[in-house]
Amino acid sequence: MLQDWPIYLALFLALWSAVIGGVFSAFSEFIMAALLRTHSDGGIEAMQQINRTVIKTQFVAGILAIAGLSIAFAVYGQYAIEGTAKGTLLVAAIVYIPSVFLMTIVGNVPMNNRLESLDRTSEEARVYWPVYGRVWTRLNHVRSLGSVATSVIYLVAAVQLISTGQT
Repeated sequence: MLQDWPIYLALFLALWSAVIGGVFSAFSEFIMAALLRTHSDGGIEAMQQINRTVIKTQFVAGILAIAGLSIAFAVYGQYAIEGTAKGTLLVAAIVYIPSVFLMTIVGNVPMNNRLESLDRTSEEARVYWPVYGRVWTRLNHVRSLGSVATSVIYLVAAVQLISTGQT
């Protein structure tokens, strides 16, 4: 049972990646769409509050943890796992790190920081808001797809580990 931990870790990462992808998708599909239909100062204020709140949640902890665990699991796989699962674990990290983790760090977070710095009633904020919404949502679509793809890849890795009996 204890020797099966790689299977359980792959399944855990698949589940958490799917959850993260679902949250990103929901945000892109209807939360941002609704916020962008509001008056700019109301949408900006709501998004500022969301950004202040989300930073303290298990959602952000999950984004960060999946990145670290994906790298560690891929490295472990290169030394301790034979067969196709070895490559699959590497692919999962290669998909997740740029599409979710780095996209968050270099794309969405800087946009959130800029939005936070604006007075929601200013002309600059009014002009920036639709640009923010359009670009931020596109980046978020990438994060959603990357999370879901990572989830599928980890499911494949779990099946490969089970089928070869390598743990």
